[in-house]
Amino acid sequence: MSEDFVMWDVDGILESYKDIPEWEASVNNTLEELFRFLEMNGLLCCRVTNERGQIIKRKVKFSELTDEGRSIAFGPKNPVHRWLASKGAQKTPPDMKMLERALLEIRR
Repeated sequence: MSEDFVMWDVDGILESYKDIPEWEASVNNTLEELFRFLEMNGLLCCRVTNERGQIIKRKVKFSELTDEGRSIAFGPKNPVHRWLASKGAQKTPPDMKMLERALLEIRR
């Protein structure tokens, strides 16, 4: 299996919501917060934000995840997938508790 496939492409995903501005904004916010969470917790091998915390990289590939990042974001029933489908992910700002707990479990 190639380790360079796209995990998340914010702009590609947002294309599906371009006719519903409220949903587009909500999905954009959720994915940007996910990217910040991954970066702040050392789960990425690359930077996705600038010095002001703004998202500058809007596409993350599998090869850009650390081993811990892969544990939390890849495979059946992975915590990121469950979080994205949760009510907490849809809040403004998104509730990151589910991901924080999953990360604690991985780091034990």
